[in-house]
Amino acid sequence: MDAAQFEYIAPGDVIIEGVPAAEMTICAATGRAVGRLRGFIVDAAERHIRYLVVRGSGVFAKTTLLPFSMPRVDFDSRTIRVDVTDQQLWQLRDFTPDAILA
Repeated sequence: MDAAQFEYIAPGDVIIEGVPAAEMTICAATGRAVGRLRGFIVDAAERHIRYLVVRGSGVFAKTTLLPFSMPRVDFDSRTIRVDVTDQQLWQLRDFTPDAILA
């Protein structure tokens, strides 16, 4: 992938229907919380969000990218649910922002 094709946008710079995206919780399709939103990776040419930058929880947590597919935002609970299964989460565990921004 060409790093110039993508750019990082901080969640504090994004407003979703009047609500700041900073510190939203990201949930998998099962409803399980997978981490906190740390940013967005945007296709620079098309200006579309391609990935969410998510910081997992726990002692061994790390930052990974999740595809921005079929997102559903719950403003009351400040969550973004993405259509990603637990198996897909496991497969994406090493897909980091450095993989496409470096």
